[in-house]
Amino acid sequence: MESRSNPTVMKPSKASRSRPVGAVQRAIVPLISFAALVVTCLYAWPVTRSLLERRERTALDEAHVSGKRTPAREDVLVLGIDDASLKLDAAWPEDIEASPALQAMQKQWPWPRRAWAHILDRLFEAGAKQVFLDITFKSPSEDPENDRLLREALERHRGKVILGTKFEDSEVNGGTNTELMLPTTALTGTNPDTANTGLLTLWPDPDDRIRIVNWLMTASEAESKHLDTPAVPSPDEVTLRAVSHVLAGNINPQAAQLTDRSSRIRFSENDAYPPISLFQLFIPGMWEGNLANGKIFRDKTILIGAVASDLQDIQNTPIGRIPGVQVHSHALTALLSKSFIHQAPAWYRWACIAGAALIAWLLVSFIRMPVLCVLSLVLVGVAGDWFGRISFDLFNLEVSSLPFTLALAACGIAGITGNFAMQLRESRKLQRFLARYTSPEFVDEMMTDRVGLYTTLGGVERTVTVFFSDVRGFTSMSEKMTPAQVVSQLNEYLSRMVACVFQHRGLVDKFIGDAVMALWGSTRFKPAEEGYKQDAINAVNAALAMRQALAELNADWRERGISELQFGMGIHQGDAIVGNIGSEAPYEKMDLTVIGDAVNLASRLESATKQYGVDLIVSAAVHRHLTETFLCRSADLVAVKGKTKPVEVFAVIGPISESAPLGLQAFERGVALYREGRFQEASAAFTEAASADLDDYLTHEYQDRCAELVANPPESWNGVYIMTKK
Repeated sequence: MESRSNPTVMKPSKASRSRPVGAVQRAIVPLISFAALVVTCLYAWPVTRSLLERRERTALDEAHVSGKRTPAREDVLVLGIDDASLKLDAAWPEDIEASPALQAMQKQWPWPRRAWAHILDRLFEAGAKQVFLDITFKSPSEDPENDRLLREALERHRGKVILGTKFEDSEVNGGTNTELMLPTTALTGTNPDTANTGLLTLWPDPDDRIRIVNWLMTASEAESKHLDTPAVPSPDEVTLRAVSHVLAGNINPQAAQLTDRSSRIRFSENDAYPPISLFQLFIPGMWEGNLANGKIFRDKTILIGAVASDLQDIQNTPIGRIPGVQVHSHALTALLSKSFIHQAPAWYRWACIAGAALIAWLLVSFIRMPVLCVLSLVLVGVAGDWFGRISFDLFNLEVSSLPFTLALAACGIAGITGNFAMQLRESRKLQRFLARYTSPEFVDEMMTDRVGLYTTLGGVERTVTVFFSDVRGFTSMSEKMTPAQVVSQLNEYLSRMVACVFQHRGLVDKFIGDAVMALWGSTRFKPAEEGYKQDAINAVNAALAMRQALAELNADWRERGISELQFGMGIHQGDAIVGNIGSEAPYEKMDLTVIGDAVNLASRLESATKQYGVDLIVSAAVHRHLTETFLCRSADLVAVKGKTKPVEVFAVIGPISESAPLGLQAFERGVALYREGRFQEASAAFTEAASADLDDYLTHEYQDRCAELVANPPESWNGVYIMTKK
């Protein structure tokens, strides 16, 4: 097929072009804005805000579990009043008989106060730095002797023992009164050492989890905590210090210098302060083996408290349910390390929603592939969660990713939905535009690569695989048939041929009478060597399918008394101009096709099949992709009509899975000798090939050429055959 002269490459009309990116950006702004407004309303409406805040709180607590923890201190220990200490099942009777402390601990809980005197003496004899008793001694005991013994122990270790005090609610005249319960004067005397008295009370958040420690507290503030009302501070009130604040001040006085009266703490690991069973202090074997004769208590701050479940001092925290005495140890550690967590500012939530809307708009506007856009939104959402974890670990900031993620999802869905609706509308417009120039199948193929399509419509040079087929002698045959018979047989033939092209990913470019022109790779946007190889393989597979289809048609036509058809096929791969080619208005006639030497050569190869007596010829450009898939034989080194540069061409025998003809090796040897100018040797090789099973037209063609060249040796020889016919 000759290339057209002075072609005009037509650009698609405005009606057929895709909506530009700027238009998409503007069109989806209302949808994304509406989605962001919905999320804003969800956070503004009290009912939904409460639900979302609970979900945020759950996610933030997960950061306490999986995020950075405050390192535990080696100089802090917890002695636990556990089940073993309450029941003394592990103590031998002789151990109890030999220990006044165990005898006192054998009594029903709460233990007689003389037991605490023995415990304090034991610990300070071992070199303990300070001891905190997570016990309230708010009233005198029934036995004054017990109070005397503990009071004397407190005097002996004055300044080293921290007693607990707490706020308790009581009903007074139909109302609730919050009262501070101090240790009884039976223990502290009339002049208690308030510097070594610490507040035990821990106030949980509304969800009953302890996250905040109140280092300093007044009675009015405590009452407001209990009643959940605003605090009304009074300058005359005494400010009480939390136990952890008192302990920290005794370890490091600078730790008591606080800027806030309360702090959200970063907890240590769950197993940071495993409680040591208290009764082991008085079991000689355990004191020596487990406690290293008390050396583990030397210079340590020791917190003693209930860990037995029956004593009901288990607190809910972000890291799980732990005894209250352990909460105090975590608070002490956080205070000494200044390991506090801060909440994000109030404006952060609204900034997240606005930022998510902006990011969703950018992604949806510029990433036109829905799958890639969704993946990008997911990755950005993961990055938002990652930012929250980084903020917690590095900046001590509780940043919930929920507002950002929720807004990103809502705005992303709104944007993608809007974008999809616009693309669907534009696709329908473009399909109607393209349907004027090509088949619906070709339209569907091109629509899968929108960017490549628009580039193609405007005209572009691409590497394409071009296929031509033509029926041999159909014109003369049709003179003996009625027009209806011609059309019927031709339609049967073309229907099967087109099906073969489509089944192997090809595009039928046009019909030229009974000839078929098909393309592979004309709509590929980006160059790809692997794609060129697949195009060549697909084209040859389609040609072989046509060979089989024609054989089946001929068999059917023979039975129906209809003349059989023969055809030739040529395939070449090379560069060509692809575009919307034709004439402009007012005589507008356009065609999506290819032009160039590659097209002309493919047409010449189809004509050359008559010269070699085969039905399928491919160029060397195609053959280099077929060596692993198909069985081929050399056809010629030929200069086709209108070209001076020779082209090596090959005949395709079939799939490589088929058995090669026995004479193929001899034939290929003969071709090589022929091109070297050794014509007598070549003739012998061709005779050998014919004697095997390759006694066909192409072999005889070479035998005739060799005989002629032996009889009339050429003055110069380059192995090129000059084709004088199309």
